[in-house]
Amino acid sequence: MKKSLLVMLLFIVGSAGALFAQNVITGVVTSGEDGSTMPGVNVVVKGTTSGTTTDIDGKYKLAVPENSKSLEFSFIGFNTLTVDIDGKSVVNVIMQPGNLNLDEVVVTALGISKEKKSLAYSTQQVKTDELTAIKEVNPINALNGKVAGMTINKSASGTGGSTRITLRGNKSTRNNQPLYVIDGVPMLNYSPQQPGSVWGGTNANGSPGVDGGDAISNLNPDNIESISVLKGATAAALYGSQAANGVIMITTKKGKDGATDISFSSNFTVDNPITIPDMQYTYGQTADGALDSWGDKLGTTAPDHVKDFYQSGSTWINSIAFSGGNQKAQTYVSYANTTSKGNVPTNTFNRHNFDLKETATFFDGKLNLVANVSLLHQFSNNRAVTGLYWNPLTGLYLFPRGKDFNSYRDNYEVWDPTRFLNAQNWFADSDKQQNPFWILNRDVMTNKRDRAYAMASISYTITDNLKLIARGNLDKSWDTYELKAHATTQATLSNTNGRYILQNTNGSQYYGDLLLNYELHLTDWYVSANVGTSIRDEKIYGEYFDPFPSNLRVANVFSIQNFEQPGATLNQSMYQKQLQSAYGSAQFGYKSMLYVDVTGRNDWSSTLPDQSYFYPSIGVSFVASELLKADWLNFLKVRGSYAVVGNDVDPYVANMLPFYVTSNGVNTTTIGLIPGTQLKPEKSKSWEVGLDMRTLKGRLNLDLTYYNSVTENQFIKIAAPQGSGLESYLVNAGKIQNSGVEAMLEIVPVETGKFRWSANFNFTKNVNTVKELSESLSGGIYYITPPDVNNYAMAITEGGSFGDLYGKRFARDANGKIVVDADGKPMAETGGLGYVGNPNPDFMLGFNNVLNYGNFTFRVLIDGRFGGEVMSITQAMNDKYGVSLTTADARDNGGIAIDAVYEDGTPVNGLLNAQDFYTTVGGRDGITEYYVYDATNVRLREFSVGYNFPLKSNLIKNLRLSFVSRNLFFFYLEAPYDPDIAMSTATGLQGVDAYSIPSTRSFGLNLAIKF
Repeated sequence: MKKSLLVMLLFIVGSAGALFAQNVITGVVTSGEDGSTMPGVNVVVKGTTSGTTTDIDGKYKLAVPENSKSLEFSFIGFNTLTVDIDGKSVVNVIMQPGNLNLDEVVVTALGISKEKKSLAYSTQQVKTDELTAIKEVNPINALNGKVAGMTINKSASGTGGSTRITLRGNKSTRNNQPLYVIDGVPMLNYSPQQPGSVWGGTNANGSPGVDGGDAISNLNPDNIESISVLKGATAAALYGSQAANGVIMITTKKGKDGATDISFSSNFTVDNPITIPDMQYTYGQTADGALDSWGDKLGTTAPDHVKDFYQSGSTWINSIAFSGGNQKAQTYVSYANTTSKGNVPTNTFNRHNFDLKETATFFDGKLNLVANVSLLHQFSNNRAVTGLYWNPLTGLYLFPRGKDFNSYRDNYEVWDPTRFLNAQNWFADSDKQQNPFWILNRDVMTNKRDRAYAMASISYTITDNLKLIARGNLDKSWDTYELKAHATTQATLSNTNGRYILQNTNGSQYYGDLLLNYELHLTDWYVSANVGTSIRDEKIYGEYFDPFPSNLRVANVFSIQNFEQPGATLNQSMYQKQLQSAYGSAQFGYKSMLYVDVTGRNDWSSTLPDQSYFYPSIGVSFVASELLKADWLNFLKVRGSYAVVGNDVDPYVANMLPFYVTSNGVNTTTIGLIPGTQLKPEKSKSWEVGLDMRTLKGRLNLDLTYYNSVTENQFIKIAAPQGSGLESYLVNAGKIQNSGVEAMLEIVPVETGKFRWSANFNFTKNVNTVKELSESLSGGIYYITPPDVNNYAMAITEGGSFGDLYGKRFARDANGKIVVDADGKPMAETGGLGYVGNPNPDFMLGFNNVLNYGNFTFRVLIDGRFGGEVMSITQAMNDKYGVSLTTADARDNGGIAIDAVYEDGTPVNGLLNAQDFYTTVGGRDGITEYYVYDATNVRLREFSVGYNFPLKSNLIKNLRLSFVSRNLFFFYLEAPYDPDIAMSTATGLQGVDAYSIPSTRSFGLNLAIKF
């Protein structure tokens, strides 16, 4: 009996074991977005309630019934993933970001987070992986092609240079750059120097065209969590008189509670020039000692000394970050080092970034503290210049063919026994060309910047509905620029003993604000309200020391004490302004379907005579999909808004300008402007309507916007009456209108278990029209870049567009045929400069693709700018001197064939002499019209292939290696240079090239490791 019971018991136990037999499956869940491990992912045996969640390292362990078919992985913001088990014991998965995230939260004005579906205006957010997958030294440049309505022009100064961004077109005669806000606090973004003309010159006669770099370019790209772009006036209205040009909100990374993370990233690229002008090496120097190359054909082709001059550049961006903490306190600390060797010999760049952010929570989460410190040290040697002066490229390109360039390269200086010093070795004396290697080694320019930034924020939850936030920051920077030009530098640029320029620029900003936030959630209603006040104080102090046109007492001793007096220039300038503000906003929501937003801000500006101005906005959004229920329609919103924002004037326009000068031993105060006692801020009145739609479970999403803005009270400088003792005065006169369409389309054409292809299209079309200008303007034209003695100007006229290019045009007969004189030389139109084009594109397209296959990630970005015109003074000069390939082709063909007539109307038969033609139309003072090109360009801007290594290590959480590249090639380019490159990132000098360094093609490797 006992034996039978024992057998039965064993049978029952065995049957139960067979019935409830289970397998144990383990694995790691990683993000397809950036390759990081994902804690907190729900892992469930499909069709059962059995499940678990991944740990802090993204790992899971789950016992599953023997007959189970699949596991289901889910996480907020990511697509739910179902994976077949098929007898596996290890299942590693990669989860992709969700296409349908209706509760997405974005950062808006003042750093306030709101649900994107409630917004009455268009905004775009770019996350860290889009910024760092293919790194740029200046992270703002990584936005190119990724944001509708945004136009980016990089400085022609190379690594460390400034960037010019416009949102929805140029609106102002003074400043068109957006406001940058970091973690809710406005940033002081300025550049101590910018080129001022096609000669280059910035401050004084014959000074170089140097870009001093801007503050936003100093950020460590690995330290950015996301960037939100507030393009319209309504989105930025809470910034009042600072908001006319839009706002770029930057959120930086912070520590997280849980396990400690250490992230290391190393990015290396090789950078090679891709837009070197086409040169000829078959026709020689005109005559011995001549500057040009209109001579006979050479017996053998001369060496290509231009391409030999450029070296392969390289860029390293290395960063390490530590993140850790608990529920009470978190720490994030990072260090980054950027080093770059430029394509021009002796050009180097080095930057160090240190960032520390501490966050803490007290009293059960009621009190939250944030403290952030950022330090920067940056140094650049021989940063590339633009313009005709101090530029190694002019002598390089124009060097007469047939002469031995290498002899001047290898011996750029020779001993002068009469002066007991080394003198420049060059074949001729010309202000527009010196020995390139003398410039690089004996006319050395350096830029140094140190910056310290500190920010603190405290928020206290008074009640469940009421929160008080206080923030403050201190931002200080110190810039030093030096030029040490040795004796025998060309006499137009330097005196006999050399030249020493020292420029110091110190900037500071003090900011503080106080914000009270109220939120109330009822059954059907939602109310959010904010009231606050802020103060922003900016100071920029400058010193400029230059002996020119006087001399140094002792040759090649570079110090202020060595300046000869009288004659030296010692300048001091002060820029100071303060803005005090009070503001409020309210949002009302009904059933997550209807939202109404109102904002108001009053600014008191120290720069205006009547200091108080009010800026309101209102917006309405209706989520129609709450009523229109359809399986294919996941979300549909219509929206509309109206806002008034401003742009106040620079300091000291409403009173005397304190610009102190010592020249020829006399202390003077220069007064350039009559005080503008009646000035008002520029005022931009803007409205927009739009549609947001998500269909097919988020696989097809559309954001469509039409906008219209009119900016009035333009600041126009008018010549002062004779006898006033002053130069000019400012008036409010003029209106500029921008209207356009923005479209953002997100699609997921393919999505399977292992393969996912997501694509984003951005379309932008902006129409800019100058509606009014002051009647007091001479000739009805306002010059942004004056023509001076050149053949180029950038100007606005009533009925035209901002940034119209003016230049010399061909004289033409009634049928439009070019008129030539009796010698066959083209004639210029009389009556001064005429319209020749506009550099702003007709429309822009961006096509951004991310393809994930298993552990591989492919990124492809194609973008294009269509329409617009640009001008190349480089090509004009090269043609005049006979060194361009175009001039050689013309000589090979026997001359130039154009449809032309003589002055008496007789048709020109045969070919025009190539030398006569190009020496007439070419050069800086030739016929501009001939050197205007279609600015259309389409390029493969970004391409990368990355691989996430599957790991079993407890030490390394994530390891990713990527091939990265930027600007691999152009699909289409007509202009002889890259039209995206600008001589200056200030308001003028757009759409013109004067010996700028070529754009680069970059490719290399990126390694990212997380411990």
